[in-house]
Amino acid sequence: MPFLEREPDGPTRHLALGLAYRGDGFLGWQVQPKGLTVQGALEKALTKLCDQPIRVAASGRTDTGVNAWGQVASFATTSTLSLERMLRGLRSLLPPGVWPRALGPVPRDFHARFSAQGKTYHYYLWPQAQGGLFLDGLCWPLRGALELEPMARALAGLVGPVDMAAFASAGSEPGESTMRQLYRAELSLVEGGLVEVRLTASGFLRHSVRNLVGSLVQVGQGRLEPSGLARMAQAGKRLRPGPKAPPHGLYLARVFYTDSPV
Repeated sequence: MPFLEREPDGPTRHLALGLAYRGDGFLGWQVQPKGLTVQGALEKALTKLCDQPIRVAASGRTDTGVNAWGQVASFATTSTLSLERMLRGLRSLLPPGVWPRALGPVPRDFHARFSAQGKTYHYYLWPQAQGGLFLDGLCWPLRGALELEPMARALAGLVGPVDMAAFASAGSEPGESTMRQLYRAELSLVEGGLVEVRLTASGFLRHSVRNLVGSLVQVGQGRLEPSGLARMAQAGKRLRPGPKAPPHGLYLARVFYTDSPV
């Protein structure tokens, strides 16, 4: 994150917070009328620490069940509490499943969402899943095997300009362009037989990662040609309905605030 070396003088402080959380205990990021949300828990803790109402802006809203270890939130306060005490206080006040990783000053015009230049999401698949234990609720268990080579080719064919409308749910970002730049799209095997899908783009639309992964799984199952994903991206719509990957396998890994996320 673009933390400043020192805080500018003035009564109002502009701060950014990096945090991780497990999504299974929350109704997503955004404050809801009923139920616990990450934003609601964070604003409640900051309001108590700063002794004033605090509203935070996130790099993006995550849905119910979606995890993060690289979420970024920005806010302003007139509190004189030191950064060290504020971070320590947050760690003691926030509910289990949320961990503030870093806190620091940012420029006055910094906004966690509008200053972001790109994001990386990871999605974890578990082919031929055997007895969940510690992986329950943290990945997408699949009964059968997946052919990884055609899946990798399908992802490679997406790199470049992508019309995310092909994978987004209805009502995403009304009135805005749906074109995004996909910088990286890769997969690899990780310990325990999991498959990690990594996507880095200038931005994503609502449910676009989960819908893309759902179609990618169809490729790995031999139900969709590897070129099918690229054809959808070019057409700006899903040419063949597929499953939406469940939220608990999705992780917001990193948000970029540099000139380029690659």
